[in-house]
Amino acid sequence: MIRTALVPAILALCAAGTAAALEHELAFAPLVVGAAPGSTAEQHVGVDAALKSKLTDDYRVVADDTTFGLDAGFRAYGIGVKLETDWALGQSTDYSRPGDRTDPGEMLRLATVIDWAIEIRDPRDASIPLLQIIPRFTYITYPNQKDVFAPDYDNYLKDRQRWLGVDLWWALPVEGVELGIGAEHNISTEWRAFRGGLGGREFVQYNAIDMSFWQLLNFGDREYRKVIGGEDKTGMNAAVIGGRATVPAFVQEVFAFCQVEASYWLDDDIRENNKAAGLDSGDVVLSVGINWMPD
Repeated sequence: MIRTALVPAILALCAAGTAAALEHELAFAPLVVGAAPGSTAEQHVGVDAALKSKLTDDYRVVADDTTFGLDAGFRAYGIGVKLETDWALGQSTDYSRPGDRTDPGEMLRLATVIDWAIEIRDPRDASIPLLQIIPRFTYITYPNQKDVFAPDYDNYLKDRQRWLGVDLWWALPVEGVELGIGAEHNISTEWRAFRGGLGGREFVQYNAIDMSFWQLLNFGDREYRKVIGGEDKTGMNAAVIGGRATVPAFVQEVFAFCQVEASYWLDDDIRENNKAAGLDSGDVVLSVGINWMPD
């Protein structure tokens, strides 16, 4: 384990990590293997705008103030491109500049995701999905942060995150219940880290309300955990539970949603390191927003 005087500051800087390896959101308009032409949606467009009580990444608080998230995605024949942005609305600690705070309107996070969602259906009933296989590439950076925090301590989590991985979601015989596993490797030459995730998700529709729930358990190798939490060994990271409810809004093709997600880091040493760095090792994040999905 890293035990230097710079650990708290370096870990605070590294709080700006990435999200879990396993993406719990449903991939709309996948490429369905064996489907008849025209029997499945060939494309999907969506835009999300949300107010968040705080910004977390790797399930630790990055900005402990209200932020605004704006995401846009497009998928055609299974190939998807998504752009994710998060903006400061209040002022919170800037971990890459000790003593400074973020400014309202400042972009905190920028991510680009390119993936290919392939869906395999039940050969006995082509309307029932069995498995989604989603290879993807994710690039993440934090535009407001410095490249170098201190001599010999580069900000590995700025412009050095190029994750290449795959998710698999298997639909259980129980309608709306799925199990997933994902893994990805950072192909950046500056930080060769590996991480993965296990989880479940459930989809429920009650009248006009669409509800989704998820439970995730994340793990990482020693390179990942050393940078993220100062713990130089492979192990489990965070346990996560969340839910989201979506309802039609008063405007056609627009939906309103409310989301809550709770997380907790499992490793005692990482929690102690986070505490020394002034970081929370678990939190509850509330989000409310709108989603535009044109036909």
